[in-house]
Amino acid sequence: MSKEKKAFDEWMQLYVCDDPYWEIPSQYIDTSRVGQYLKKLQKFEKSYLVYVDDLYAGLPTCYCMLCVSKNASSDAVEKAYERKKKHSVYPDDVLKRACEVLSSSKKRSDYDEIVYLFNKIMQNYAAKERRELTGEHTTWLEKEKDQAILNYIRENHGVWQQLFFHGAPTFYELLGVDRTKLKLEEEVKCKNKDIDKRLVEEIYKIINDPQLRFEYDFMLDVLDEIFGEEKSEMFKSEKAFWKGRDVTYLMTLRHYEHIKKYEQIINMHNDWEAYIEDRTFYDVLTIDLSSIPEDKQEVENTIRNAYKDKERTPEVNLAYSVLKNFRLRNDYDWLLKNKKWLDMLHGIDVEEVDDAEINKVLEMVDELRTKL
Repeated sequence: MSKEKKAFDEWMQLYVCDDPYWEIPSQYIDTSRVGQYLKKLQKFEKSYLVYVDDLYAGLPTCYCMLCVSKNASSDAVEKAYERKKKHSVYPDDVLKRACEVLSSSKKRSDYDEIVYLFNKIMQNYAAKERRELTGEHTTWLEKEKDQAILNYIRENHGVWQQLFFHGAPTFYELLGVDRTKLKLEEEVKCKNKDIDKRLVEEIYKIINDPQLRFEYDFMLDVLDEIFGEEKSEMFKSEKAFWKGRDVTYLMTLRHYEHIKKYEQIINMHNDWEAYIEDRTFYDVLTIDLSSIPEDKQEVENTIRNAYKDKERTPEVNLAYSVLKNFRLRNDYDWLLKNKKWLDMLHGIDVEEVDDAEINKVLEMVDELRTKL
């Protein structure tokens, strides 16, 4: 399994799952036998009406919406809710209710009974009604899956959408390939002799990787469905910009995510700017950066020992607060390592600079990165 496929599968496991608890038996039972279940469900409706209504609307069970099992802890439920509310087609209030009912052992037990009764009652519905409800349920699951895939692409390959929304040609258009005539998993070969060879190689890394190609094609299909024939008119002016701008396209494809990360870190941590040039937080704590051990625990001990001997000035406290935090330290170290070439790219205004100048910068960036 490729690294990309593994990452994609891990994401999907967090955001998409089947709904084994929403299971309407195919066997029909008559009204006389379903009465007992109706009476029990009516009692629950006094306290759980919205949950019952959700089931009758075809919504998946709370377990499915949050992607948790029946034995999930309340902590796991809360974490699932925080994760899903950022990447879901389910309404916010529905997700919140799901978290609420599954976070309480009493409410969860009641909810399990509600789902059981609902499944039993549905056996009394006509086959057509059951098919329609099952169809609604399936539609929710499919929409959630599509949303999860699209969100994965946004999170991990945001540059693809940026290029699309700026009117850039697709990878297939750049290569001179008709996507509709390609066979499944057929190797894509460039038919455009005028395209920059470096750009061809970058596109090949994506388009000839089965998983990445699936993701890219999925994105194109979704965006084409959204914008349809209006796309060409909407991005007409932007399309003209990309003519003969292979190097600009190459720079965007290679380094958009790097620049995005750079800007996010700088914007979130303005107080770091004075410590990413000649003087660093490591200097403030008198730590030799080259002597930092690889082991995480040893690193933390080194930083803690350096801090305890220092006077607690605002500068020292700031340095310690950053370096003691594993996530912050990773971001800070990434800035220190890459800032020089990132500054070069960040300073480019593609509207004002031609491809020849951008190419010079790219060559210098490549040289700097090989030395890291």
